[in-house]
Amino acid sequence: MRIAYCEDEAAQAGLVRSMIEQWADRRQAPVEVALFESAEEFLFKNEEFSYDAVFLDIAMRQMNGVELARAIRKKDKNLPVAFLTADESFAIEGYEVRAVRYLLKPIAAEKLECLLDELLAEREDSARKKLCITIAQNSATKRIVEEDIRYAEVLGHYTRLYMADAQTIRVKESLAAVAERLHRKELFVKCHRSFVVNLAYVEKITRTDCILTDNTVLPVSRSAYRQLNERFIQYYRGLCL
Repeated sequence: MRIAYCEDEAAQAGLVRSMIEQWADRRQAPVEVALFESAEEFLFKNEEFSYDAVFLDIAMRQMNGVELARAIRKKDKNLPVAFLTADESFAIEGYEVRAVRYLLKPIAAEKLECLLDELLAEREDSARKKLCITIAQNSATKRIVEEDIRYAEVLGHYTRLYMADAQTIRVKESLAAVAERLHRKELFVKCHRSFVVNLAYVEKITRTDCILTDNTVLPVSRSAYRQLNERFIQYYRGLCL
């Protein structure tokens, strides 16, 4: 499990990391803790948030923890975020950014361990539930996790799958054939005759453009706009319930 911890007090950061590592030893759960001294450092070093959870102090220099959480939510709606803070006054803001926990300093070991147990259980449950499809590639069959497909584009007789890890996979199938084999059809929507997009990676929709969280811009056709916009609203309304 990979955890990012943003804390500007070195002693506090070291203490919490030690508590996490002791928990990991007892659970025999491999864990990696990446420490950041400021919100700015975290954002500078992480274009993508390849963590299983992010722990944030609130009272930090310049950008505070709540502001950082909002920046994270613009790119990732589902990444677990927890506040470890001495300030009780931001509890409502914690709810707004969908924080999984709001722990007050000094951090009690049993409360931190409870949080870590829940995160580990959710991670393991998520891994079991991930839906995959198989594709033929270079005389072999490859398994890919469908939620990692950011979008798909048809080019001639091939469909290109643009993945979350920046990999591009070329499949000798039509776009319609690939889309038909996807399990979570509510997640994938055609935005243009040549493109199908994963709503989990969409940041904004206009009448001409579909803008992804990494600022990739896909075209939106006139005939596709209404359904795309409605499905986008329904998807994120469901996340916010």
